[in-house]
Amino acid sequence: MNEHMLERRLDSRGAQLFSFSSRGSLDQTLCDDICTVLSAAVAARGEASLVLPGGSTPRGLLSLLAISELDWSRITVLLSDERWLPADHVDSNERQLRELLLTAGAAEARFLPLRSDVSSVEAGAEVADAELSAIPRFDCVVLGMGTDGHTASLFPDSAQLSDGLALNGRHSCIAVQTPSSPYERLTLTLPRLLNCEQLILHICGEDKRSVLSDALFAVKPPPVARLFGAGDCRKTVYWAPWPPGDSRNWSYVALIA
Repeated sequence: MNEHMLERRLDSRGAQLFSFSSRGSLDQTLCDDICTVLSAAVAARGEASLVLPGGSTPRGLLSLLAISELDWSRITVLLSDERWLPADHVDSNERQLRELLLTAGAAEARFLPLRSDVSSVEAGAEVADAELSAIPRFDCVVLGMGTDGHTASLFPDSAQLSDGLALNGRHSCIAVQTPSSPYERLTLTLPRLLNCEQLILHICGEDKRSVLSDALFAVKPPPVARLFGAGDCRKTVYWAPWPPGDSRNWSYVALIA
């Protein structure tokens, strides 16, 4: 499925596709666009909120945001999802955020962790749910996507998927277990992710573009497709190939999700 078909499909669902020749140019443009959204929110309301993903794809973006000239003291930063692990664990999304983003000027941001010091992931979801009520609507939500079509920790094989995708659900955050991950997780739910001004899907690689294309045309679409066609936020997809020679620069595949 070519790029033009994907672009038309996204357009029919009220979303735009921005394609870049390199990951570096994507990261810089996306950083600038996020800063524009946050600066406008701070100017209008005196505060802003930014939701960010974990994983390897946003590492360059996080480093660029860290040196951006924003009034970080007025910005709340949080994660779209988190593994139920200590904050200093190598696989913790919080650890990556602290190492790459919450440094220099960005250290002034208010960080709202999903994980708390309670006994279970279910109790942690309740704590996060209560804390998220202080943010009625996000200004900018940036999400990634896995090759199975998951976004945040809304996994196709999770027993809690229907709870996470229910548009009339009353929770902002739920606990998730999935056979495809060794860790219990916390994730923001679909309605909470869609309750924003700007929603951005940030993906790299031919394989990810193929997965997204197939997801949007699938009879039984994976979770990422549910981002499009619901909610009243602006939606954009930022895509670039992996650099030549990168181990993640797989050949184009067409997987029916």
